[in-house]
Amino acid sequence: MKYVREQKNGFRILNPLLLHTFMQVSTQIQNSYANIIKLALPICIAILIPQVNILTNTVFLGYYTPTHGNFTTQDLLAASGIAGIYYLTLVMIGYGLASGILMLMSRKAGEEDFQGVGKIFSNGIIMTLSLSVILILASLFIAPMLFSATIQDAKIQAAAISFIQIRYWGLPFILVSQLANSFFLATSNSKLIIVGSIVQTIVNIILDYILIFGIAFFPELGLNGTAIASVCSELACMLSLLLLLGRLTQFKPYTIRYFASPDWLLIKETFIKSSPLIMQYFLSIGAWEIFFIYVEHLGKAESAVSQLLRSVFGIVGVATWALASTCNSMVSNIIGQGKLNEVIPMILKIVKLSFGVSFVLGILVLAFPAEFLRLLTADESLVQMGRVSLRIVVLATWMLSVSTIFFNGVLGTGNTRMNMIFEFVAIFFYVSYITIVIEKMHLPLPYAWASEFVYWSSLFMMSAIYLYSGRWKKANTTFV
Repeated sequence: MKYVREQKNGFRILNPLLLHTFMQVSTQIQNSYANIIKLALPICIAILIPQVNILTNTVFLGYYTPTHGNFTTQDLLAASGIAGIYYLTLVMIGYGLASGILMLMSRKAGEEDFQGVGKIFSNGIIMTLSLSVILILASLFIAPMLFSATIQDAKIQAAAISFIQIRYWGLPFILVSQLANSFFLATSNSKLIIVGSIVQTIVNIILDYILIFGIAFFPELGLNGTAIASVCSELACMLSLLLLLGRLTQFKPYTIRYFASPDWLLIKETFIKSSPLIMQYFLSIGAWEIFFIYVEHLGKAESAVSQLLRSVFGIVGVATWALASTCNSMVSNIIGQGKLNEVIPMILKIVKLSFGVSFVLGILVLAFPAEFLRLLTADESLVQMGRVSLRIVVLATWMLSVSTIFFNGVLGTGNTRMNMIFEFVAIFFYVSYITIVIEKMHLPLPYAWASEFVYWSSLFMMSAIYLYSGRWKKANTTFV
């Protein structure tokens, strides 16, 4: 009792050795439904909250009638979709790095090497900030050229370029936030992820409303208002997460150093492990950018509807993305404990949870497709055009709910090269399909969105075959 003093809100650890013992108990994950839900629920909430941000942007734009600039609501929705996916591509490149670092930190956590976790995180900060600078500099030249060369409608093209030239300045903030979230997940503190998401949402919704419509003395900025609001909300999120890392005593054993001298060997090894994931996510979301560009060629209305449908992936897929991140971390942690025989059973448990939640949410959207779309826009023509495609998207999320768990199970085994190969093959089939169906044959929008089945089914088959083959047990999973 002389080492622990009970307080109103719990226990305060006074002895560093006792704190170290406490952390040893908390970082080894157990294979159970209760533990899966315990880890995934905070992540689910944390993912849901940013989806509220995206949904808020879409709803405000869907109900916003521009008073200047000769733009229509459909112009802004279409531009938001194309430029938003471009920004998402940049973010997912950073997420690939964060996922690789998460995998490494989770393995160290499973081995109870706390200083190793902190060292990987500290050097991850250097890598993350460097990557964000590279992406911003590249986008200064690439984004305007890409949109000018691929977007056929002049007004959509101008709106997309203007939006992205503001939006990419949020990259350093969101990439550091991703890294901090990976640290919380690897150290079984996933509930803290919610804090940053709540801060981000509050700032985003308030600034969205003020800057899009021009409330009080603020100018009416329309689409650019969403970009500024998003950048500010990402900055607020990052600051809140870094404050948690610096102030909470349970992170002292990790000896995080923000301004420590870089360990170049560790950075090299981390980049080698993460580079397949970076390439994988670049290919994945980059292919979606091609999809939205092709859809813009079908027409302005089709492009606007697709921006609305993108929100469905965020809403129905919330639990799946949370459980996918949990699967990655838990598989890596379990392997770190040497419990290889528990990997497949644990993945199957996560699959059952993922599909169950996605099925229930999807049924609600399928039952009321028009009502759901009317929540996003006041344009009845867009609502009617999107009903059939919405049903296809919901069915695709059910396929996603299974395949992305298996795919992240492969990621958790540490063989990131296999993930990159699987992604490359799936993207090949996906891009081939959308090129033929959308760009060559100009088939209606529902056929375009059926491409999601091509992508997720191929990814599932490859991941499942690899995991059940047992080859991952023999793979070189030596970590830094």
